[in-house]
Amino acid sequence: MQEIQKRKISLTDALMSDPDYILQHVQQGALITHREYKNIRSIQISSEGRIINLLDKVMDKGDETCHHFLTLLQQPEVQDTFPTLKRVCSAAAPDNPIQETQSPELSEYRMSSLPRGHCLILNNQRFELRSLKERKGSSRDVEALTQVFSWLGFRVSVLEDQTGEEMCGALQRFSHMDHGDCFVCCTLSHGTEQDVYGRDGKRVPIQDILSPFNGANCPSLANKPKVFFIQACRGKKVQEAVAVHADCIGGATGPETDAGATHGYTLPVDSDFLVSMATVQECVSIRHSLSGSWYIQSLCQQLKQGCPRREDILTILTRVNEEVSRREGVLSSPNGPQLAKQTPDPRFTLRKRLVFPVPNVPTL
Repeated sequence: MQEIQKRKISLTDALMSDPDYILQHVQQGALITHREYKNIRSIQISSEGRIINLLDKVMDKGDETCHHFLTLLQQPEVQDTFPTLKRVCSAAAPDNPIQETQSPELSEYRMSSLPRGHCLILNNQRFELRSLKERKGSSRDVEALTQVFSWLGFRVSVLEDQTGEEMCGALQRFSHMDHGDCFVCCTLSHGTEQDVYGRDGKRVPIQDILSPFNGANCPSLANKPKVFFIQACRGKKVQEAVAVHADCIGGATGPETDAGATHGYTLPVDSDFLVSMATVQECVSIRHSLSGSWYIQSLCQQLKQGCPRREDILTILTRVNEEVSRREGVLSSPNGPQLAKQTPDPRFTLRKRLVFPVPNVPTL
C-alpha cells in the first residue's frame, strides 16, 4: 500500500493515457469487482480522475491486492501500452514489489487429444415470432466455424433452429458426454444482455448455457477450458463512433442486427471459462445478410492466422477486437441512416494459456 501511495502521482501520470485499458486488466485480474469496474468507468470525470479512483480503490483493499496490482504493472503488454511506466518501475526502491516481483511464466492447457473435444454450434436463423426476424447470413457463420474448428481437430456438431427447450436439452446432453481436452460452444441467435432466443421466442439465460459445463455438473471438463462464443445482440443501442487519427476500414453494406430487449448479465465464477460476446453490454451486433456477422467472420479468420503461430486465444481475441472495432457500416433507423460500430467483449476465468495447436492436416 505504501509503495502505491509514494508513487501515486507518477503512476497516475503513467496510466492516465488509457484508463479503460488498465481498468479492464485490473477487473480481469479480480483485483476489483465488476460493479466497482462499472462504477469507476461511469463517473463523468477526467482520465486522471479515473486513475486516482482506481488507485484509491486498490489501496483500500489492503497490502495483498496492492502487491498483485504492482505485479500486474510488470506485465510486458501493460508496459508496452504505458511506456513511461517502465521509468516508474525502474525508479522503484530495492524493497519495492515492482522491482522484486517477477510474473511466473504461464503454463498451457493440455491440448494433445484427437479429436480435441466437442464443438457444438447452435444456429437459430429462423424464428416463429414475427418480432424476431430471420437472421440472414448466419449460415455463412456456421460454414466458417465448422471449417475452422474441424481444421483445429474438434468434432463439430451443428444444431439448427432449436426451441429454447431443445437448446437446453442439447446442452445437457453434451455436458454428459466424454470430453477430450476442451469444449467449445458457439451460439448464434437473437439476444438480450442476459439471454439468447430459441426458435420459439423462449429466452435461454446465458448462465444456463454455461452452467451445465462447470466443474460440478461436468466432471470430465474439470480443469479443462470451456470456450463459448456468443453471436447475439445485448441490447438495442448502436455503439457510438469516436474520431481517431488513423485510417478507418470501411464495412460492407447492408448490415443487420441481432437485437432483443435489454437486461443484466453476469459471468460465472467457475474456473477455466472463456465467454466471448460479439458486442458490449446494451449494444447491437452487426451481421451482413450475405457475408455473415462481423464478429464470427473475424474470429474465424484470426484463428486461421494465429493458431499456426501458436498464439494463445486471448491474443487472437485481442486481434478480433481490433479488427471489428475498425469496421463500420450504416443501419437504418426512424431518424435516418446511422453509423454502426461494434466492439466484442471477451471475459474469462482461464488459469493458463489456451493454445489450439493445428493437427497434422492440410492447411485451410
